[in-house]
Parts: sequence; structure tokens; C-alpha cells
Amino acid sequence: MTGERILVVDDAPDILEALHATLEDSGFQVAAAPDGRTALRKFYEFQPQLVVLDLVMPAMGGIEVCRQIRTMSDVPVVFLSGVEDIDQKVEALRSGGDDFVTKGGSLIELQARIESNLRRASTSVPTPINEGFHDQILDINFVTSEVQVNGSAVDLTPIEYKLLNELVVNVGSPVPPNDLLERVWGPGYETENLVKWHMSRLRKKLGDNDPSRKLITTRRGFGYVYNSPGASHELQRAA
Repeated sequence: MTGERILVVDDAPDILEALHATLEDSGFQVAAAPDGRTALRKFYEFQPQLVVLDLVMPAMGGIEVCRQIRTMSDVPVVFLSGVEDIDQKVEALRSGGDDFVTKGGSLIELQARIESNLRRASTSVPTPINEGFHDQILDINFVTSEVQVNGSAVDLTPIEYKLLNELVVNVGSPVPPNDLLERVWGPGYETENLVKWHMSRLRKKLGDNDPSRKLITTRRGFGYVYNSPGASHELQRAA
């Protein structure tokens, strides 16, 4: 099994270089990224068939990168990390990861895991990469994390962007506050008021103050719903 495109993401230059060289020598096409933001850009440009992803990185960690990737594609994500904490491993897998390999182990094992995940992926029909979301009011670029409302840029905090992202990928369906707490803040957060406060700020920034067409509504007992205006909403996919 050779020739497949693999994106390797790690903030440690020596590890990144070693992975790149090893996988390339094994016949894979390899692209490397030293941080999360670069990884998301290269993911869209390179369109890899599998991602090897470090868990702990500055600015944007591996879990957030994985969640962003899952808004665009279902390609296998193999976490590679020195983290031993079981809760973080579980969170990594729940964020959309397919496998978890501990750093310091054999590169032969990592390559075997990569090949195994590639084989499983090859038996399913791949989905195109989602570049963004668009409807009559909202434009989101999943690659650059840029948001526009009615053609004007909106400056969202990372938390506000993550909340909006979770709502639009579940457009029309309620997302429970507890799910938002786990997906946006991580395990251990149990205060729904935290969601309410940030959701209120998000609504204001989106100009969501017209009672006749609320973009984000609260369905009591179920959660928050993004109501895409009109019938033209769609996830924009790369060709």
C-alpha cells in the first residue's frame, strides 16, 4: 500500500522531520505542518487520505484540529502523542479520531496503524472535502475560520466560532447544551449558563435580533438550532 497522501502534523521539528522521511521512504506522498492553523490550510490544499496528528500543540491543539477536519471530511485521523492520561485519549477519539499511537513507540507500529486505517477507509465511499458553509445570510470558511454575515466580516472569539460551527454542521437539528459543553469546552464542564452567555454574545454579533427570522433559536428541552434562511443553504464542497 503506497502512494497515498498523508498529512503529518507536529510542533516538534525533529519528530516532524523523522515522520516525513520515514513515510516518504515507505512510498507515501507526505505533506507536513508544524501547527494547527497550517494543518487546516494544507488539509484543504493537499486533500490527504489520512492525517497523523499531534495531540498537544500551542495555539490550536490536536483535538480542535480534528474537530475542524471533521467539518470538512471523514478521512482517518491517527493521533500521535506522548500523553498518557486516559481522559485526554478518550477526548481525542471522541473528537473524531480513528486511532491513537503513543510517541516513543516503534515507527513500524505507526506505519502498520496507518496502513490499517487506510485499508478500512478504502472500503467506504469517500466524501468530498467541505470548504465551508453558505446560506442567504451566513458564510463560513472552514479552512481560514473566517465568518461573514450579509457579506461583512464578523470577528468571533474562538469559543463563539466553535459554537457556530457546531450549529451549522447540524443545521436544522437541535444541539443539546451538554453536547456543546463537551465539544467546545471539553469534558468536565457542566454549567449550561456558560453556553447561554456565549450564545447570547454570538447572536448579537450575527445581528440575530429580528424576531421574524431568528437564525439561532432555543428549542426548550432539546437545545440550540441554527435555522438556515430559505432553501438555498448548503455545505460548499471542494471539487
